[in-house]
Amino acid sequence: MNPMQAKFTSVGILGLRKLNQITTSLYGFDLRVFAATTLMRRISSFMAEQNLKDVDNLAAKLENDKSFFPVFQKQLIVPCTELFRDPSFWRSFRDDVIPLLENQPGKIKIWVPGCSSGEEALSTAIMLHEKKLLEKAEITVTGINQLSLSESKNTVYCKKSLNISQSNFRRYCNDDNADIFRFLVEKNDGFVFGDDLYKNIVYKVFDGLKMPQNSGFHVVLCRNYFIYCTPEYQDSLLEIFTRSLLSKGFLMIGNKEDISFCSEFNKYIVFNAKEKIYRKKIEYRY
Repeated sequence: MNPMQAKFTSVGILGLRKLNQITTSLYGFDLRVFAATTLMRRISSFMAEQNLKDVDNLAAKLENDKSFFPVFQKQLIVPCTELFRDPSFWRSFRDDVIPLLENQPGKIKIWVPGCSSGEEALSTAIMLHEKKLLEKAEITVTGINQLSLSESKNTVYCKKSLNISQSNFRRYCNDDNADIFRFLVEKNDGFVFGDDLYKNIVYKVFDGLKMPQNSGFHVVLCRNYFIYCTPEYQDSLLEIFTRSLLSKGFLMIGNKEDISFCSEFNKYIVFNAKEKIYRKKIEYRY
C-alpha cells in the first residue's frame, strides 16, 4: 500500500448513510441511485484526492462549503476518456441507424445524457460531420451540474492522451491512415476540437433525478451509465428515456449493460443485440 494512502479511511455503509443525509437535505441529491460498491470506491478515491482523512471531514466540507458540492457530485460520474470507444458500435450507429434518420424532416435530435468529459458527444459530432449531416443535427448534452458541462466543453488534450482515440478512429473508419488530428487545433500546449464541431451541440444540466424538459429525440445515447446505478434507478432512468424518445427512436447503451429486467423494456425491439442498440416501438394513441 502507498504510505500516503494509508492515512485515509475507506467509506462504509454507515458513512454513505451520513453523506446521503447531507446531500439529500441540503442539495436534494439522493446518493442511493448509485450502486453501493461503486459509490464507496469513488468517494474513497475522492477523499484521497482532496486530502480528506475520513467521512467526517468530507461531511463537514459538504455542510459548510456549498461550492464544494458540485466538485463532489461530479466525482460520482465515471468519465469516458476515449473517442469512438468500441469502434464497432460507432460503425453500426453510422451504417445502420443514421440512414434511417437522415431523410426525416427537421433536425436529427440526439440526447447524450450523463456527460462527463464530452467524448461521446464529440464522437457523434465527428460521425455526423463525416456524413455531412452535422448541420441537420441537434445534439443535446446533459451533465450532472454546470461544472461537469463546463469541463466537457473546454477539454484540452495532450497528444499522448489521444493515441487510443486515434486507434479507435482508424478502426471505425477501417483506414489505417485516418487522422483524428484533422479535427483538432493546438491550444495551451495541447489540442482542442475545432469550434465547428460544437456549433450544433447544446449543453444542459440534468442530474438524473427528475424528469427533464427534453423530449422528441430520435436517439438517446447513454453508454456505460446504467451499470453504475441500482436496479431501481435503472428502471426509473429507462422510463425517462422512453418518454423522451419519439416512436421508432433509438436507445443505445453500453455493450456490457442489461436493461431487459426494466418495466419499460417491452416498449423496445432489439435492433442490434451485440452493440446494445434498441428501437422504440410505434406508439398508438387512441
